[in-house]
Amino acid sequence: MTSPGVDETVPGRLLYRGAEADVVLGDWQGLPAVFKVRKPLTYRLAAIDREIRRQRTAHEAEMIRHAKRAGVATPFLYHLDLQTSTIVMEYVGGKMLRDLAGQMTANDAEEPFFKFGEGVARLHAAGMMHGDLTTANLVSREGTLVFLDFGLAHRTSRLEDHAVDLRLIKETLVGAHPGIAKAALDALFRGYEAVAGTPKSRRVRSQLRNIERRGRYARVT
Repeated sequence: MTSPGVDETVPGRLLYRGAEADVVLGDWQGLPAVFKVRKPLTYRLAAIDREIRRQRTAHEAEMIRHAKRAGVATPFLYHLDLQTSTIVMEYVGGKMLRDLAGQMTANDAEEPFFKFGEGVARLHAAGMMHGDLTTANLVSREGTLVFLDFGLAHRTSRLEDHAVDLRLIKETLVGAHPGIAKAALDALFRGYEAVAGTPKSRRVRSQLRNIERRGRYARVT
């Protein structure tokens, strides 16, 4: 199968339609695969639009590779087509952490969220942030948490950026999973510290509190 042209439609089932990209479940050389296609946006000049989509597609693929090199589970990349701004990657079977969290007790949250914290710490240790760490962007497959959607990821070693990653997780848990939020966060921070070490963990959590005090984001307690 060749990559779709700009004006063609990827055959398969639409999983998600975002502002910039469609995510479609289809087939790649006999394997179930996910196609992420960045769509042309008519409000931008065509030449500028093509370049933006090309750059963002290449960047996302590189962030996926970088995360995998850091020891974080991510989908395997099958194909990258910059001409059509398309990433073809492994379809990760399993259950979204978001759906699992909706059925968890506080005790159930210990293992998966400890692993979540370990993965985040590995990303940060590799000098990057994910940028969209919600329970909808992780899939549990045979006991492994697979991190998805690196469209907002970038390289950074800034403490502030790493704290922002943790802030989004906290907001998501408190807002969407209040029944397990405290237990899940406690487990996540322990997992983070197990990989990052106590000094880095303390610094990033202190920065997280600074962000909250500044009122830069909605206060969550």
